[in-house]
Amino acid sequence: MGIVRRVGNMKSIGISVLEARLNRAIRPKDRLWAMIRLAEELTGKETSETERALMLFVEAERLANTTGDKRGIASALRGAGSCQLHLSNLGASLETLERALPIAEQTGDAETEIMILLNIGNVYIRQSRQDLALETLQKCAELAELIENHPIQASALNRVGTVLKNLGRYQEALEYHTKSLALIEHTGLGTGKAITLMNLSTVLRYLGRYAEALSVLEQSSELSHATKDLQTEGLCQLNVGVLYLEIGDYPNALSSLFASAKTLERIGDKLNLANAYGNLMEVYLQLGNTEQVTEFGGKALSVFEEIGDKRGQAGIFVDLGKHYLDGGQKTQSRQLLNQGLALSREIGSKNYEAVALTTLATLEIGLGNFGTAEKLLQKSLKIASTSSDRDRIIAALLGLGALFNKRGEPDHALSFLERAIVIAAKIHSRRHEQEAHQMLAETLEVMGDLKHALAHSKLASSIKEEILGIEKQKAIAELQIRSDIEKSEQEKILLRIETDSKSQEIERIAMSLAGKTELIRSASRRIKETIKPWSGEKRSEFDTLLSEIEDSITDPPRRAGNPSRNKDTIFSNELHLVHQDILLTLSKQCPGLTVTERKVCILLREGLSIKEMSGMLKVSTQVIKNHRHAIRKKMKLERETSLTTMLAGM
Repeated sequence: MGIVRRVGNMKSIGISVLEARLNRAIRPKDRLWAMIRLAEELTGKETSETERALMLFVEAERLANTTGDKRGIASALRGAGSCQLHLSNLGASLETLERALPIAEQTGDAETEIMILLNIGNVYIRQSRQDLALETLQKCAELAELIENHPIQASALNRVGTVLKNLGRYQEALEYHTKSLALIEHTGLGTGKAITLMNLSTVLRYLGRYAEALSVLEQSSELSHATKDLQTEGLCQLNVGVLYLEIGDYPNALSSLFASAKTLERIGDKLNLANAYGNLMEVYLQLGNTEQVTEFGGKALSVFEEIGDKRGQAGIFVDLGKHYLDGGQKTQSRQLLNQGLALSREIGSKNYEAVALTTLATLEIGLGNFGTAEKLLQKSLKIASTSSDRDRIIAALLGLGALFNKRGEPDHALSFLERAIVIAAKIHSRRHEQEAHQMLAETLEVMGDLKHALAHSKLASSIKEEILGIEKQKAIAELQIRSDIEKSEQEKILLRIETDSKSQEIERIAMSLAGKTELIRSASRRIKETIKPWSGEKRSEFDTLLSEIEDSITDPPRRAGNPSRNKDTIFSNELHLVHQDILLTLSKQCPGLTVTERKVCILLREGLSIKEMSGMLKVSTQVIKNHRHAIRKKMKLERETSLTTMLAGM
């Protein structure tokens, strides 16, 4: 709560300053740009603030029109379009941004133009119009590079990667996310790295490289935590949950998704909170827990409806429709799929429209309504082809192949299945390729072409074995992740036991020292009683000696200087006393470590958090992170190797 409060105060101070500037502005031009600047600061925060920003941008547009300031008109429209995008009003956002673009081009305002292009690209992504998004974002990236606006260039490259991922072009997506990351690191940009890492992890996950994806997500999470970027941190937790969902580790998926929902709810990110609920619904779908499916599906729908995100609602309706169809509940399935279809058409989401049509066609085939099913599949194929959504194209082609085989028209099925194989091979969709080869083998067998049927059957079997190998890799990745977690927990327990044992040893030594100290004090008191009657020089010598003994007991000799340094010395001595063995091992294995780095190693080994180490060593959390990075570098650790686990094994 403390972090949120501090961030909130900082933001409110910035807004209050901008509000004061707006109130002081007298000249129309000054008022215009003060209004735009304040609205920009409000955009993307809570819904009420974004709505206020939208009203300010609308007022700014009126003022700019009155004064004839075309640059102001373009900026106000760009801002209004951005607000509408944040509020999920995609149609209104696109219309506003398309009005702004030619004005920005006419005035030569390249900075505003690239921001408009970026937002238009984001709208197209949300509308599943991937080809248009790709064209717009590539243009944005090129223009941003031309005017050397590195933040927008990096963001555009990152979004191009997202579009390519949506199109199933995963290797190209990986290249664009990597380009974006390289640009961020090369130019020293302070923002965008955590988001880019997170998007990179998504592509790695799609490629089945789960261990790498998890490692990249951990980097993103650490970075967002260090910069107090709670939104990205919540999104990282969401992505970790999706990763565990994909490899079938449902307990960890639930844990991560619930943590994500909690974080996103705290900061009021309702769009991604709804996505977290949607993924929780997916986990419970896999677990067959109908009650929880209904609960979290309802929660997701409720939030999507609250923020007016009809695309999100459409996705939930379609997913639930598929779930009920698989469960044989055809009436409920049809109702939900039709709701999803209607919403998809209303908002222009070609992706969900194609999925809904294909699923409805599957339902109709099951009922024997082949004519209706064919119309639905042809519509789905046309929509998917228009938006270049190759996954949906393949799904429609396979559906048509299955339909014609069921109708006893294998010669018609043949061309659809062959097309599906070509597209699946092009985008490396092995599951679709295997399914298409198997269906084609069965079709050719019915047609009497046994030779080619056997060839396709062998290909299907070969691809299936490969897929099983991938599944095995997933299982190994899952077991490895679980093993690392269990090993880490066991090591923590052993470290605690060892620490408790050494603490008891220190306590015993301290008690022994206390006993000896009391013995010395007792002897001192007896000597004093003995020498009371004495006088002269001999008495003076004894008094001095006794005073020195008492001083050494009550106040041990200290080095001159700052008292805090004395405390540091005591702390260092305690570390040396308790951890002599590990310090000796560190000195031998990595002699280049500094004294502070060795302290960090000890504290890491004890399982302390960065915040706890920061308080103990009296330095910032960033300094601790720098030390960790230096230690890893000096120890020449691979990215996948855990520093804590390595230290625990010493």
